[in-house]
Amino acid sequence: MKELNQEYVLSLIQKEAWKPVLDFLYKRKEEIPNDTLLQYSATIFESEFFSKISKENTSITFDNLQELFLLHNGKFFVLNDDNYKTLVRELAAQSEGETAYNYAKLFPEEEVCKEIINKYEKEKPKKELANKIEKMNWIEIYNRLFEVINVQGDASTYFSGPRFINTLKEFNQYHPDYHQYINLRNEQGKSTSRKIYFYDMIMELDENTRIDFINRILEMVEPFEEEKVKPIKALIKGEKPKIEKPKKETANEEVATVFISYSWDSEKHKNWVLELANQLVKEGVNVILDRYELRPGKNLPHFVETSIKKADRIVIIFTPNYKLKAEKRAGGVGYEYSIMNSELYKNQTNNERIIPVLRDGDSTDSIPEFMQQYIHIDMRNDENYENSYTDLLREIYDEPEIIKPEIGTKRNIASS
Repeated sequence: MKELNQEYVLSLIQKEAWKPVLDFLYKRKEEIPNDTLLQYSATIFESEFFSKISKENTSITFDNLQELFLLHNGKFFVLNDDNYKTLVRELAAQSEGETAYNYAKLFPEEEVCKEIINKYEKEKPKKELANKIEKMNWIEIYNRLFEVINVQGDASTYFSGPRFINTLKEFNQYHPDYHQYINLRNEQGKSTSRKIYFYDMIMELDENTRIDFINRILEMVEPFEEEKVKPIKALIKGEKPKIEKPKKETANEEVATVFISYSWDSEKHKNWVLELANQLVKEGVNVILDRYELRPGKNLPHFVETSIKKADRIVIIFTPNYKLKAEKRAGGVGYEYSIMNSELYKNQTNNERIIPVLRDGDSTDSIPEFMQQYIHIDMRNDENYENSYTDLLREIYDEPEIIKPEIGTKRNIASS
């Protein structure tokens, strides 16, 4: 493999091969501050990259811009203030709807950003349906839809992989066919379970296409399952289907519901997680754990989706194997991480639900890149377990050890 040295990086910059350069900046993030030649290469990259942006060079893709945005905000490669502002302006200009609006809010005084903000806020009241759609519970819609199209033996309603993809190709004729898509998922280490990859395909669509696609499927199955289709249509319109809400199992409002996400690394690790869950339950926490709930014949994706939905807090036990499965989107861990990562991406500055716990390895080896920006609880040292456990319990109940005192009255300094 060719060594990624200074000359190699400069040759990539000259070729405007931005993706390999961005990968280099991330991989060598710890070396760059202490290596004059690498610093020079990084400076040249920043200068050349942003000179191309100003000229609307087609070699720079939207993905390049997004990756550089994440590198900057993750403190992996920090841009100077002017270039960061340029990057945000370009991302806002190339995005649409709420995504463009969120980028624009980072620099609201910039002319381009100001126009985007004004346009979005002006059009927002006129889009009542769009506002309702934004609040839709896509997981509930999908679960209801899959229940309808998963009755094997019913040729009228059952959607095999090829039938599902062929219907999707009505909206995107260039989407891979069934065999191409399954081969691609296998190469990426992703699940080929119909329920999981159907969901992935739906959520990869923009919102308008997603609605059109689901409505197309409903149109095909409604003559045979009218009663099951009605609540799905209601949810798509932003309405609540007429259902009775189940009563809570307890009237104690202080009970927190916590979902624990972890990987089955070894029997020792599984037992450690189980003991942690048992201890939390004994101390008043309603823990959702796969080993409590899942039995042969149970639906794993449904369990994951409903558990994440109803949990007040989500505790992720990070280990090197967890990171490997999460980044490959493999198995149950990959599915859980996809849902949680999506939520975090939309609320990067306001994580109120997910509690990262480091159990094994260092943060770089065990925590997926995007989640490394969040402070974690270190539970690697068993000798310090009780202190770490107390920190976890405090975080679950939002009861910090140190509380800022109320602001008092200013003293009259002149008379003292």
